[in-house]
Amino acid sequence: MTRYIRRHNFWARFVHWAYAVFGIVLLITGLALFVPGLGKVLGFEVLQASSWVHRIVGILFVAVPIIGYLAKPSNLKHIFQNLFRRWDKDDVDFMKFFPLYLFNPKKYHMPKQHYIKSGQRASDIVMYLLILIFMISGVLMLIGTGILPVWIFAIAKFAHQIAFVIFAILLVVHIFLGAGIFQPYRRLPRGMFGDGLVSESDALYHWGHWAEEELASGENVVEKS
Repeated sequence: MTRYIRRHNFWARFVHWAYAVFGIVLLITGLALFVPGLGKVLGFEVLQASSWVHRIVGILFVAVPIIGYLAKPSNLKHIFQNLFRRWDKDDVDFMKFFPLYLFNPKKYHMPKQHYIKSGQRASDIVMYLLILIFMISGVLMLIGTGILPVWIFAIAKFAHQIAFVIFAILLVVHIFLGAGIFQPYRRLPRGMFGDGLVSESDALYHWGHWAEEELASGENVVEKS
C-alpha cells in the first residue's frame, strides 16, 4: 500500500483544465492575429475563423472558471490565502537556488515549501494579473471602435498584445514544470490532470511544510495499492 495526499479536489482540477485548454487555444488563435505575416500565409478565411474562435473561447475562458469558483468558493479563497501569505526564509532560499536547481537538480536540495511554492506564487500572481488584463482589454476590443473612442481601443489592443507575449513565456515555463517534462516533476501531473493525488514521498519532496501538515491531520491522506 502507498500513501497519497489529496492535493486538488474536482472543482480545482476542472478550473485548471478549463484554463489549460482555453488558454492554449487562445494563444494559438491569437498568434495568427498577432503576427501579420502568419495571417497572410494562412489566408483570409483561416484568419477570420481564428478571429471568431478567439472571441468565443475568450468568453468561455472568462465564464467557465467563474462557474467553477462559484460552485466551490473555498477553492478561490484557498488560492488567494496561499498566494499572498507572508514569505519565510525557505521561500526566499527557494527562489535563490531555483535557477541552479533547474540545471542540476541532483546537486541542490531545495528547502521545504508550503502549499504553493514561492516560485509558483510569484508566477501565478503575474499570470492572474495578465488574465485580468486579457479580460478587460478583450471586452473593450469586442465592444469596438463603433462605441469606444479610437484611443481606448488602441490602448486595449496594445495591452492585449503585451500581455499575450508575457503570458506565452510564462505558459511555456509552466508546461515544462507542470506537465512533468522536468525530471523531478515527472510524477506530479497526476495531481492536477488525474485524480488529484500525490504520493507521500513526492509531497514531502516538493511541498515539505504542506505535506507534514496534511500527514499530521490525516484528513486528506489515502492509501492505495
